[in-house]
Amino acid sequence: MHWPFLAVAALALAACSQDASAPVDSEVAPSGGTDDATLRQGERSLADPTEEGPARQLTSVPERFRGVWDYVEGSCNPASDLRVEIGENAFGFYESQGQVTDIRAEGADAIVVTLAMGGEGETWTMKRRFTLDDRERLIPSAVEGEERFEPMPLKRCRK
Repeated sequence: MHWPFLAVAALALAACSQDASAPVDSEVAPSGGTDDATLRQGERSLADPTEEGPARQLTSVPERFRGVWDYVEGSCNPASDLRVEIGENAFGFYESQGQVTDIRAEGADAIVVTLAMGGEGETWTMKRRFTLDDRERLIPSAVEGEERFEPMPLKRCRK
């Protein structure tokens, strides 16, 4: 009569006695530095491979994409109509603003962002890929067959 009770008790004790310091299979970004190579290595180690390369969900725009950008032949003046200000979770364009609603990394130097846009009394959703070329050029491109988009390379504006 006590055998079923003892068997259940033994199973419960076995479940509770697992080694708390046992290793866990997970990937962790390298620590000890914040240089770009370390950050890119961390992104690659956390990425899920896809046909286009590593991709993973992000919570904000990576630091190396942030800043003020303008068309490669632009003046970087705030009045420039191709100027883009990229922040942690927002994009500022000439006459519109976009709040990041979704962002994912595609490899070490490309992100795809979905933006809830607003400007001139209208609202819409915009999805764009931004690819860094040597940290000084940013190439926006269309996503999901947007035919009317003409990519224009952007340069980083200096203060």
